[in-house]
Amino acid sequence: MPVFREEQRYPRWVYLLAAAAFFGALFAEAVETLSSGRGGGPYEWIPGVLGATAGMLILNLLFMATEVTRTELVVTMGRFFPLYRRRVALADILEVRAVTYRPLRDAGGWGIRWGRFEGIRCAFLNARGDRGVFLDLRNGKRLIIGSQNAEALAEAVSREAGLSAQV
Repeated sequence: MPVFREEQRYPRWVYLLAAAAFFGALFAEAVETLSSGRGGGPYEWIPGVLGATAGMLILNLLFMATEVTRTELVVTMGRFFPLYRRRVALADILEVRAVTYRPLRDAGGWGIRWGRFEGIRCAFLNARGDRGVFLDLRNGKRLIIGSQNAEALAEAVSREAGLSAQV
């Protein structure tokens, strides 16, 4: 049972860009098929199915959920079926704090990224914005989880982990 849950979607323009690319590719394939005079071969449907599958995978990935339970923090990428899941045991967290970072400069963008924060290597899981929660883990790894409500996420993690949150 989660004590904190946040769902994030990418900005609307990302979905529009993905849809435009997907439908543009379908349109280009249809025009090429009609203009070349090909038609009706036994395997003509394969590119369309592969394109539709790729489009669905991309749209599925454009979603991030963060949950804090009594024992762990779970970040999932994927709305209908998770394609990426990161679990962090609360007992493994040494430090928690809400931070502002620079996604493009520090991590190279949004999504599942690796970069530098405060000059040290760090993993990033984010969907939008420039706010997140910094975690320093027992194994020496560092992680920033993007959040539209970073203070509440940091508070939930620190409360359940028995740490003091720095906001």
